[in-house]
Amino acid sequence: MDGLEDAARALHAVLVDPKLGGCVDRGADSLLIGTSLGKSQVHEAVEQAAQVAQRDGGPLVLALLGHGEGAEGAPLYFVTSGRKNAPPLSNVNVPSLLGDALNHPGLTGVIAIVDTCLSGGAVPATPVITSGRQEGNVRFSLLFAATAKEEAFDMRLSTELTRLIEEGLPGAGKVLKVDDDLMEQLRERIHGQQPGRSLFDGGPYFGDALWLARNRAAFLNRALGSIASKAVRDAVRRIDANLRLSTEDQLAAWLKENEQTACGGSWAAVHRLREVQAELEVGRKTLNVANKVFGPGLTEDSLRLASMLAGLPLHFVQHEPPRTLRDVVEYAAHHGGTAAGQHRALAHLVAAMTHVTGHGDQLPEDVVIWAQDLELTATVNSRLRELNHQPHGEWAPRLVLVLADDGGERVVRVDAWLLFGQAVLGNQRFPCGPRNEDLKSALTEAVAWVAPWANIAGKRLRYIDVAVPTLALLDCPPEEHVVRRQKLGVNYTVTTRWSGLLTPPPGATVDDMLQVGEQLLVSLDDSNCSGPKWLRVEQLGSVEQLQEYLSNHGFGQQVWALTSLPETDWDFVAQELLEHTPALVWPRQKDVSDKQVTKASVGKHWQALPQQIAHAYRQQLSGVGQSRDDDLGPLAAVRVAWHDNDWQVFCRRRARAAVRAPDEMTSKERA
Repeated sequence: MDGLEDAARALHAVLVDPKLGGCVDRGADSLLIGTSLGKSQVHEAVEQAAQVAQRDGGPLVLALLGHGEGAEGAPLYFVTSGRKNAPPLSNVNVPSLLGDALNHPGLTGVIAIVDTCLSGGAVPATPVITSGRQEGNVRFSLLFAATAKEEAFDMRLSTELTRLIEEGLPGAGKVLKVDDDLMEQLRERIHGQQPGRSLFDGGPYFGDALWLARNRAAFLNRALGSIASKAVRDAVRRIDANLRLSTEDQLAAWLKENEQTACGGSWAAVHRLREVQAELEVGRKTLNVANKVFGPGLTEDSLRLASMLAGLPLHFVQHEPPRTLRDVVEYAAHHGGTAAGQHRALAHLVAAMTHVTGHGDQLPEDVVIWAQDLELTATVNSRLRELNHQPHGEWAPRLVLVLADDGGERVVRVDAWLLFGQAVLGNQRFPCGPRNEDLKSALTEAVAWVAPWANIAGKRLRYIDVAVPTLALLDCPPEEHVVRRQKLGVNYTVTTRWSGLLTPPPGATVDDMLQVGEQLLVSLDDSNCSGPKWLRVEQLGSVEQLQEYLSNHGFGQQVWALTSLPETDWDFVAQELLEHTPALVWPRQKDVSDKQVTKASVGKHWQALPQQIAHAYRQQLSGVGQSRDDDLGPLAAVRVAWHDNDWQVFCRRRARAAVRAPDEMTSKERA
């Protein structure tokens, strides 16, 4: 078998290394290699090793590497005859061998490593352990390469276990055990087969649990965390599968020694290794500052929240047990992207930790120095201000839903964006078909998508912005879309946006529309504005008449409103008005019953719109009657498409982003 002897010698070497495996090296007695060992020789060697382990008072470590045979439901046979398909009597019944070892009188424990095909069949039957001569008073850890139905390849378990022992496992303590951490690392490294384990702990007294090796990572100088170690390992393997670099110092030394040797096809691999070296350095600097400045004030929950606010992916943030500060920093350093030298994800992480630890808009002095050193000051400051922004007077999640059409009346997808403050944390696309049910499903999925993020923040999703093209906007009010059998406006404060700044009308560009957006803010920024200007019916006789009238008013100089809809061409009239005004008010039905009362109510509550309209609509749906002196009710009779600074900032952000689907964007761009 190719690679078998090398794998066996390498595993034996780390197991008998006093600083690693800590096993006693008994020379030829502890390493049997050959194609015709024979069943009796293997049994004799195991019996002798068990006797010595019993005498020394330590556990027995037993590794079986090579061919394995068996059938579904049958025990694993270790091929010692050198011949496949040899009679079972000429090979070793592994469950029986392990059961006998566990019942050797006085033996305290057995650690078995079985790297063969079908090695899941090596597990001894429980009664053999619990009812044997030792009556279950023993500890047992079995690590096997594949299930009882799978083949194993290229001695992957032995090889990767050897490397893992050599490198150590950051964060796993002083020793390596056959536990969840070890299995997670092995499963990340081993592909094409499913390694597994079996454990039994029947020790009659409390004592040290079985451990496989000392954890080198706990004693290394400038040891790396698991994420940084994987980044190094992946980069190193592109150069040489047998090269092992475990620390920054080793990596730096190797690069220095091999600076002039990389050529041809290996240049890109060495370049990537240099990138990883730079990521390690900036990650270490960031960890040092974060530990010093934020460490004393962080909890597991606040660190999880900071990870979310940095834009790190949900699968990483939700991990249990919670991520450590080292994990979070290393992930941002190695997965956040370093295009043009910009560690954007790290900058966002530091801004998020500044936010959650209550530093306000003022960066701590050590963070200022760190940001200046890495030329990240502007990025950190910008993100921090985005996070601290409170659009509704409170720090809460905000969901933006952009309904995109096909150029006509049909909505073809829903783009969802999650914001905290003005910071965009993530986005997702939900396609929908031609039926109303398809749109309903897309909206339901979009609202459900944001729920895990809101739960991490410990906040209820209350605010949803829905941006809609003109025809869809007029056809159905966004707050009336049904999500989970209830209208959207029942559970959320829905703000209607016109999506023209995101998808410009014919003849206009995104930059043109952003300039229109800037102009539209003029009238809303006027604190003296007491409400919209109400258009008269004769001004809406035709689109041409309206255009003539609007030509005397610049973009954004006036907020327009209607109490009655025009008899014809309402869609064209609405499009014209939406391009000219930051807030268009119009009736839900054909017109409002009491025009003067409605106008008065809109004027009185103007500074609190559009939220007050959403509140009035919700009250009307629930049947809550008007209290004395309450003139909020008439607002339920009107709708509004609202443009404000928060929407302008979002549109500006979208305009700068590449026009790609969310799943085509890098984690750096999403952050």
